[in-house]
Amino acid sequence: MNHQNPEIGKKTYVILLENKWIILIVVIISTLAGLIISLLLPNKYTASVNAVPPKTSTSPFESMLGGLTSTLKDIGLTKIAGKTEGMYSFLVILDSRAVKDSIIRKYRLDTVYNIPLVKMTKLRKTFESNLEVALEPEGNYVVSFTDENPERAAAIANDYIEISNSVAQQVIRTEASFNREYLEKRINSIDSLISVIIDSLQVYSKEKLIFSPEEQAKAISTSYVELKANKISQEVIYDLYKSRFGENDPITLTQKSILESLRSKLTDLENKPGFAGNFPLTSLTKVGTEFLRLYAELETYTKVKSILLPFLEENRLNENKQMQFLIVLDKATPPDQKSKPKRSLIVLGSFFGSFILFCCFLVFLHSLKSFLKSGKTNTKETLNEPN
Repeated sequence: MNHQNPEIGKKTYVILLENKWIILIVVIISTLAGLIISLLLPNKYTASVNAVPPKTSTSPFESMLGGLTSTLKDIGLTKIAGKTEGMYSFLVILDSRAVKDSIIRKYRLDTVYNIPLVKMTKLRKTFESNLEVALEPEGNYVVSFTDENPERAAAIANDYIEISNSVAQQVIRTEASFNREYLEKRINSIDSLISVIIDSLQVYSKEKLIFSPEEQAKAISTSYVELKANKISQEVIYDLYKSRFGENDPITLTQKSILESLRSKLTDLENKPGFAGNFPLTSLTKVGTEFLRLYAELETYTKVKSILLPFLEENRLNENKQMQFLIVLDKATPPDQKSKPKRSLIVLGSFFGSFILFCCFLVFLHSLKSFLKSGKTNTKETLNEPN
């Protein structure tokens, strides 16, 4: 194997040396052809525009999402919380067909590229081959466009940002309109629920004569405790007089009458409506709980409404306000130097490419001839062998 490699290299060198003039002629012709082609290619110019997204304050809805995210993190649900960044990058807008087709139609690039509008897919691909959109690590966007006309290249690059802003504005308005309609329906539904709860609360309050459960419960508790304490005290006095003066003594009978009156009042307080409201004292907990339930629902829906209203106002504002999603820092200007074609690279590529390919072709051709020659020799030897 080691002896074969030098032999193969030597044979290759001999083959190339024998055909050096042919190789030289082919390389010269190919290089001249590459030079002529490069000179025939039109000059192309690249114009670039540099833009940055504006720094905007956080919207009320994003602030609310941020608060929910913090809460979820506190309870360990970080995976559910996710990120609070925007739903998509502005590259989605810059790479959209809506922007590209608008540029193609505005500058009649179908006549520039000699591709009819009916072949929009091919026309769009040709346009994209001259377009470059990049998001730099620093956060700025660079849009570059290459064209034979330097003024048109600069105009298209600048208009690309302007039209992208218009498309983004339309997207935001459409989204804001959808959000506004949904929020208005939701808030109207909440208003209806609040109205129903208020009516129920008023009816219940009027029916049960309860308007402030906590304060009423405190007043009822004070009166009930005082009345029950008087009853217990009177029982002690009655028993004392009964044991000392007898059951039929006038003083004992007077104390008994007072005790029975207190017991009657306490029974009425516990079992008949009127003292605490239009309900007996034994139903106080149930009545108060129902009142508080209705009141809690009222507070809940009122709170939800207060959270949704800022977001509704924000979407109403977004439907009508003009927003710049990309602010141009460096406007594209007509370039004074071509970017394409790289004629020196084309000529060097033609020179080295033709040299390498033609040398490989000669070696392959010689190997093929040797293979065919050896095959014929083996066939003759086989035929000449005696039976």
